[in-house]
Amino acid sequence: MRRCPLCSGELEEKTVTHPQEYKGRIIILENVPAEVCRQCGEVLLRPDVLERVQGLVWSESAPRRIAQVPVYDLAEVT
Repeated sequence: MRRCPLCSGELEEKTVTHPQEYKGRIIILENVPAEVCRQCGEVLLRPDVLERVQGLVWSESAPRRIAQVPVYDLAEVT
């Protein structure tokens, strides 16, 4: 079994929701295959998955749906 490069915990195959910034926008990709550390939660994407993510994001094709995302600014929190 592969180990996490941060904490040496065990990695397990999962599908995750992956946020990606592109041209100042946050894009959310669902059902992304990843290896997730059981100990610290670090998410690792394989090179082939990263290529698929980049290709999809760069294609700027129409998304399945559009969601609103709340934004908080810690500089404004007292």
